[in-house]
Amino acid sequence: MRRFRTISRRGYGRRIYGCLLAIMLAGSGLPACAQGKESLAGEMQGVVSSGLGEWGLSQRFPGAALWLDLEDGARTLALFWPETEIPARGALIILADEGENAESGLAGTLARELARRKFAVLTLGLEAPGAALEQILERPHPAPEAESEEQSPGPTSPATIDVIGSEAASELEAAYRARILEEFVAGTAELKKLEYKLLAVVGIGRGSNHVVPYAAELETPSALIWVGPKFYPRDARRLTSALEKASVPRILELSSSGEGGQRTAGLKRARVEGFSLQPVGAGTAFLPRDGKALAGRISAWLKSDSRQ
Repeated sequence: MRRFRTISRRGYGRRIYGCLLAIMLAGSGLPACAQGKESLAGEMQGVVSSGLGEWGLSQRFPGAALWLDLEDGARTLALFWPETEIPARGALIILADEGENAESGLAGTLARELARRKFAVLTLGLEAPGAALEQILERPHPAPEAESEEQSPGPTSPATIDVIGSEAASELEAAYRARILEEFVAGTAELKKLEYKLLAVVGIGRGSNHVVPYAAELETPSALIWVGPKFYPRDARRLTSALEKASVPRILELSSSGEGGQRTAGLKRARVEGFSLQPVGAGTAFLPRDGKALAGRISAWLKSDSRQ
């Protein structure tokens, strides 16, 4: 019986967003109160509220719609596509690219094509971060020497405001990532209720950043599949250590030709086992029409596992 560590968002809420917002407004020359409740609401909506059109999506696909209950009474919409032929080969979870819901972009097409190949598939949308959070996620990760200098005490500098805001920024990022992990846990629990074995977790684009830490939550790690991965700077830097912690048995990366070579070399130097890179296409971003070809690659790769 798998156990999942409960991931709580309690303790973040207004404290996180209010703190970060106050720091952002400090340099604008305007009092925080002048921004009013609308600014705070806007920041919160960009992080925790669903802008993925979930209600409309549930009406379009009533047979596939699956509302997942999260903590604090929140819910998120997943789409569940059962295998079209029995017996099922197992189940997959797909996390869409940033700003896409459980159907849009590549996620929906890929899910249905995998269902035709006897997999049960649950898809999750990925809420795009707000502007402030996006800057935090996209910031270059400093070298170890720079990190040491930041941590050591010294005289006040013009960058002090950045140091003061670093704790609030970290909490904001942690809340965003924790929410995504919570959705993974809820989705896996639903698959368990339906008596499916989770074979692999698929991350599309920015979604690839979140599948590695989720794999570390599982007692029996599943395979990882990255489709056109776009790693944040810090995630890319810590990828090797994160994979070691997750102890995943196999990893597949499907990228456009010419991409992923540097990452492959780094993983090989670190002796990360079970990694496979398969170039697909001619250097362009994947589109929904690529779902069939990508599903074929994934199906063949999973079938090559002796445990299948």
